[in-house]
Amino acid sequence: MASEGDSIDVQGNFIGGPAQVSGTQHNYFAASPPAPLPPTDWIMTGQAAPLDFGVHRPRQRDGQATMQPYVRRDADAQLRPLVARLRRTGGLLVVTGDSTAGKTRCLFEAMRQELTGCRVWAPPRNADLRGLANAVVPAEGWVLWLDDLEDYIRETGLEPALVSDLVGRRMVVLATLRDEYVDRYQRRKASIGTLDQPHPIAAHLAARVLNMAEQVPLARLWSHDELRRTRKTDDAGLAEAATHHGVYGISEYLAAGPALLDEMSRACRAGGNPRGHAFVRAAIDLSRAGLFEIPLTAIEELHTRYLENTAGMRPESAGEAFTWATRVHYGATGMLNPVGIDSVAWKPFDYLVEHFSRGDGDLPIHRATWAVVRRHVHGAHHLHIVGMLAAACDEEGVAEDIWRALLDEGSSDACFRLAILRSRQGRAAECETLLLQAADLAHEDAPYALGLLLRDQGRVSECKLQWQRAAYDGNAEAAYSLSSLLHDQGRAAEAEMWLRSAADNGCGEALYTLGKLLARRKQYREAERWLREATLENVEESDELLDAVIRLRETTQAVEELRQEAELGNSDAAFALGELLRSLDEVAEAEIWWRCAAHAGHPAATLRYGFVLSLIHNDYAAGEPWLRKAANAGSIDASYWLGLTLGMQHRMREAQQLITHAAQAGHPAAREHLDAQTAP
Repeated sequence: MASEGDSIDVQGNFIGGPAQVSGTQHNYFAASPPAPLPPTDWIMTGQAAPLDFGVHRPRQRDGQATMQPYVRRDADAQLRPLVARLRRTGGLLVVTGDSTAGKTRCLFEAMRQELTGCRVWAPPRNADLRGLANAVVPAEGWVLWLDDLEDYIRETGLEPALVSDLVGRRMVVLATLRDEYVDRYQRRKASIGTLDQPHPIAAHLAARVLNMAEQVPLARLWSHDELRRTRKTDDAGLAEAATHHGVYGISEYLAAGPALLDEMSRACRAGGNPRGHAFVRAAIDLSRAGLFEIPLTAIEELHTRYLENTAGMRPESAGEAFTWATRVHYGATGMLNPVGIDSVAWKPFDYLVEHFSRGDGDLPIHRATWAVVRRHVHGAHHLHIVGMLAAACDEEGVAEDIWRALLDEGSSDACFRLAILRSRQGRAAECETLLLQAADLAHEDAPYALGLLLRDQGRVSECKLQWQRAAYDGNAEAAYSLSSLLHDQGRAAEAEMWLRSAADNGCGEALYTLGKLLARRKQYREAERWLREATLENVEESDELLDAVIRLRETTQAVEELRQEAELGNSDAAFALGELLRSLDEVAEAEIWWRCAAHAGHPAATLRYGFVLSLIHNDYAAGEPWLRKAANAGSIDASYWLGLTLGMQHRMREAQQLITHAAQAGHPAAREHLDAQTAP
């Protein structure tokens, strides 16, 4: 939901509002992507080396940076059976968690354990994966390894159609993804047009890809059991981590993330490495602002801004600073690491970027960063990302300049983002004009967002037309909102048609609402289908409703089975059917089956039917014979209820005898009745 001060908030959908962006996004500007390696040339999983597959190099100890033995994680109990199953069926599995939580090592060990004898390939970040659709499947089985999944989600990389095709050919796709990306991709489906989202192409592709994946979360902080297993190992490095990790996770400590952060913070002092610190801070901000493969010239250009508040210090030379910033610390990683083998571009250690992006460092991106980034960014898609990052950091002027330039080139995305910016600024008329222009430029979300704006202004008829336009183009959120609008207007049939359209296109709220609608109609089997999909979309309360629907479906099935037996004359089934129908509030039909069972001489049904007639319907004359028959058969309950019935008819002597008889037999309500009569 939007917070106070947001604009155009309609049933949880909004444009405008606060935004927080962290991490990287570099999927749109690689040139000449390489073709896939033929699967016959892939290595065997047993030959895979952890460092080559993205596992963080461990911190050096005693002059060596050796890989520690693997300590079983709690998540392995869920992860490894999934990996083993995917060997038979194919599928996509994603391990999620914070940077240096241990995602890659955990998944790597699961692959080596459960996928022995398969061929595996870890493609370059800019590889064109489409050729895999026509590749010959190796007889041994094949595994695609995608560490940092966000780098591969693009139209020439991993996209839903390719995932479906590869999974159909029993490929196992193993991937890791930082939590910040999981949040950003999945949040987009619930709130249209927010400024903190990745590029629309990536957002749609990523949300759909994640919906096709098994996801296994991995906690950053290690559990008590994991720490206990760590202490039981005889590895000196693990023992040191278990003793000194402090508030950090074991994997963080082993990857030297906290130590590197501490060394960076201590560098900005007299006698330290203030220029080196400035180099690293500049690289971090450049990365956060959208320059993901950073030329040294950009770092040199920006870093002086971070030396402005270092009065009294004598910064080291640029050469010394660069050596310190790029040196491999603790035998694990540099603060700045080369991109590729030619080292013409650099990127900061992702742990440092995530630290500042989370706000732990409480340091915003330096304003001068944006101008430097713009000078080094080429390509409309990449520039568009920079604009979104700037807007999310409240650098609206930077974002507007970028989007204005892109709009002049005919970019519908830039036009749409400018409209959102105008909405945040409270300039509704300009927002409307820009949304109309974006819709004319075929932006898929513009008609829906325009409908939200019009609805917020009370222009319902115009809103409906825009939502219809978007819904006909397959916009699930528009179809769902249109369904709600039609429902409020009493047009139930049309509302359901669009509700089903929204559910078919994966709108989580539509899945839940349709499931609830069908459950109210007692179409439990169909309701169960939609609610299962809603639970996969993490829709709130869908789990509880699904459980209730399953119970109702099972109860309904039991009703049908009992009805068949009751119709054949089984009095036990007739009585049980009446009881079950009563639990479903089908009282009228329940009474029919109680009567049938009572006429057949069923003792409990005789009592139940007499009770209903006498004490529910107040038909004492009709109920008395059934209660008397049950009492004569020895039912103490019947004696008590018959006594009450006679008392209501002022037949006090016999009523008192029956209630006294029931009390003497131990009936608690009868005893309370007599005690109440003798009380002063």
